[in-house]
Amino acid sequence: MCDNEAAKQYEFPGAGEENGYRLFPDAMENDDHIFFHGTAETNLASILSNGFRISGNLQSVSFARNSSLSLRYACEARSISSPRGVIIAAKFDGLNKPHIAQESFGIHVYNLDAQPRIVGYCFVPADYVFC
Repeated sequence: MCDNEAAKQYEFPGAGEENGYRLFPDAMENDDHIFFHGTAETNLASILSNGFRISGNLQSVSFARNSSLSLRYACEARSISSPRGVIIAAKFDGLNKPHIAQESFGIHVYNLDAQPRIVGYCFVPADYVFC
């Protein structure tokens, strides 16, 4: 079980060019240990309760350095059964670990035995059009 009860919900700011499509406060967006993951809303409860999991044919879970990169994934994950997407802000204790690959966009995490702490999330409305 994960200790994510303190995760704060942030209101969708109407992401657009004027804010660089960033959804969270600058302090979070500029924190070197906070990364963002976009997914369907239906996955949020499980992630909050059980943490991130590697599933299917995936070898890792990807996290972006800023929320604007995750916005596309949250939008693409929306469906009729889950019309809203969600971007999850996760804080990692350390990044120099053999199971974390740092890339220019963010990180790939290959082993999630040690879960990041979820510090916030933001729902992407069903009617938001990602350009």
